[in-house]
Amino acid sequence: MKQQILFAFVAVLVATTGGHAAPALVDDAAGSQACFTRNYDAAHLVKNPGQKTVSMQLALRRETYPGSVNTPLQTFARLEIVRRDDARLWRAIGQCAFEREANRGDGRTIVSSYHRADGIACHITGENLDSEGGIFMIEAAGDRLKVYFDDDITMRTDARVTDGPGKYTAFGRADRIFVLNRAADDACSNLQKAIVAE
Repeated sequence: MKQQILFAFVAVLVATTGGHAAPALVDDAAGSQACFTRNYDAAHLVKNPGQKTVSMQLALRRETYPGSVNTPLQTFARLEIVRRDDARLWRAIGQCAFEREANRGDGRTIVSSYHRADGIACHITGENLDSEGGIFMIEAAGDRLKVYFDDDITMRTDARVTDGPGKYTAFGRADRIFVLNRAADDACSNLQKAIVAE
């Protein structure tokens, strides 16, 4: 069943000409969601001293903006990371969509760790819903999720992640590509509740 949901929209994405289809990671129905997580143990972190990320959780959910009427469903990504020597939970929210030129801007590659032009780009919100807070790419890898970072993205330690200026969180060379494991949908319930799509 998970496999069926995970790839439910592959054909749609391939056939789409407008480049705005939903990611092939969740069903298209309102409220459909997927949860992916990764926790790195001490042995891994010792072997990778440059890696700043200790754990990562990424939740995808099909929904509309709260209070909106007759607006199309969007795929929201909620991201939460824990970093070395930092007990705070760093969070971000953004919208993900498949685009044929998702990883290109002004003729250049945006996320260098992701080598294709087309794909699912997640645009993080900046200070408000109209501003940009960075981008990362995601792709299905069997029942796992690959996440590609390159540049800084805006993250916050507050629950309302679109309040205030936030802080650009840098992802260094050892924090460019992550492979997250599929978890039960409710494993991301706290993250879903903590970050409201404002």
